[in-house]
Amino acid sequence: MSDSGSRSRSSVRGARISDALEIVCDGLDSLTASQWAAPSLCDGWSVKDTVSHLVWRVGTGSVSLASDVVRASVTGRHLNPMRTLDDIARGIADSGGSDELRRQLRAIAGEKAAGRGRTTIGELAEVVVHGYDALHPLEVRLPFSAETTHRVATVSALTASRRTRALLRHRTLVAADAGWRIGSGSEIVADAASIVLFLNGRKAMQPPSRETIFAPAPTPGLA
Repeated sequence: MSDSGSRSRSSVRGARISDALEIVCDGLDSLTASQWAAPSLCDGWSVKDTVSHLVWRVGTGSVSLASDVVRASVTGRHLNPMRTLDDIARGIADSGGSDELRRQLRAIAGEKAAGRGRTTIGELAEVVVHGYDALHPLEVRLPFSAETTHRVATVSALTASRRTRALLRHRTLVAADAGWRIGSGSEIVADAASIVLFLNGRKAMQPPSRETIFAPAPTPGLA
């Protein structure tokens, strides 16, 4: 693979992540102070905590990410990595206001659009899933493209729980609003947001048309 080809692919991926970040930012622009403090879909995390995690996760370099985790684990004496992520997210949330978080997200969007930093499918999944985590409970619609939600659903299906992977062997989840499907077997119709949330361990917010999908509350911090 040529260097120019690699850079081109990175730019395309970065542009997709940037677009998703801008959509999340647009949704955050409409929130009131009480909505920033409202619970997100991540158990124990506010909307502000979730957005703070997103800023850290997609805007921090790989080496710094690892250093932050080690430092927070030692300082908090945590054996559970989820408790470490709690500390990092809440530390960022406590250090600045919502305006600063939105400014940082838009700055990160600019960096991704230029192809700088990590531009993997994992970064895209973080933006989409945590965007839904923060804004779906507030009934703020995030108009991600059909291609974006399909890509995130596809990778999420690979890392989903055993129970969810078993369901996908016998059921086809149909995103009626996005025109894509995933799985095999008889159809369960929902919207793209509900399917992505379900695949990532969240409870579907919109009941599907044929049967209801339920999942336990997610562990905060991991998309």
